[in-house]
Amino acid sequence: AEMARVLADSNHVPLHRLSLLVHSVSIMHKSLDNMPKDENWQALTRNSTNLRVYIMAFDVKSDDMLRILKPSIPLERIHFDSYVTCVSGAVVDLISRQYDKFLTHFILMNDVVDMSAFPDLSDNRNEDPLVLLAWRCTRLSLLAVHGYTVWAHNLIAIARLRGSDLKVLEVTEESIDFDQGELADQ
Repeated sequence: AEMARVLADSNHVPLHRLSLLVHSVSIMHKSLDNMPKDENWQALTRNSTNLRVYIMAFDVKSDDMLRILKPSIPLERIHFDSYVTCVSGAVVDLISRQYDKFLTHFILMNDVVDMSAFPDLSDNRNEDPLVLLAWRCTRLSLLAVHGYTVWAHNLIAIARLRGSDLKVLEVTEESIDFDQGELADQ
């Protein structure tokens, strides 16, 4: 929060890019109470109107991500990478609602040992968070998913929603799953 306040000062040259690394180890040793609040991000973006933020999150719990992601962050790129924790559908949904104007890159990686049980972000809901992300985030040009279940029909929906604007759609073959009805049709 203090860094955001200093950078928001009008005496500084406006920022264009800010890369943030959030790691579970650092969260264990430091409180999230010092993270910038939404008003800090608003002040920073007033002075740096072209600012775009890139966040890399390693093994960060979804509850912690929900505390970090403030509405006024001009989030352009986000990269989740985990060995232990999994990103929740709620976090993906929040990202698609809050950052629909800026988000261009969304990378979701889960380096699981058991390749037969990838987490499913949709939680058996009718609305898949990745499809909603592709629908809401009209500037999305890169979507990469490794180690999470992506249903084949949702993958097609994502490709259709973003069309040629989606320059990279990268999904691990093992992540793609089919409904039993679809398998019978194949």
